[in-house]
Amino acid sequence: MKPIIQFKNFSFKYDSQADPTLKNINLDINKGEKILLAGPSGSGKSTIGRCLNGLIPNVDHGDIQGTCLVDGKDITQTSLFDLSFTTSTILQDSDSQFIGMTVGEDIAFSLENDCRDRADMQKIVAKWANELGLTALLKQSPQTLSGGQKQLVALAGVLVDESPILLFDEP
Repeated sequence: MKPIIQFKNFSFKYDSQADPTLKNINLDINKGEKILLAGPSGSGKSTIGRCLNGLIPNVDHGDIQGTCLVDGKDITQTSLFDLSFTTSTILQDSDSQFIGMTVGEDIAFSLENDCRDRADMQKIVAKWANELGLTALLKQSPQTLSGGQKQLVALAGVLVDESPILLFDEP
């Protein structure tokens, strides 16, 4: 089985820093594996995530040594847009991810961006709302929900894309 994520002798130094944040990372992650990266603040956990979702090198610039492949794509040769089909990110602060005025609109947001058919969108939103116990909340404003409910809405909003990689940054 070919790994879905591969770091080969990978190092990254932000332009604003004197020393690399990531140094000589060698890591293979296969499809279906659940991996936890743990460590102190500043150890590079979020930087690895930013490589996987394309923010590095497309938004955050710096010096890259070695290779990082996400679903076979070299991050230095792949646009942020193209990587968005492979990696979905859920941030620690769910409030910062909300776009829609209602839970249903928020879950449907990425589907709307992909110009999906309205009936198809409604089926997909209903599927994930049901799966995550959000059906009764679809007409509510995300801001009125509890912290746990907000996390579930953020999760539903990325599950609708069926990306093969789910990245939880400080869940």
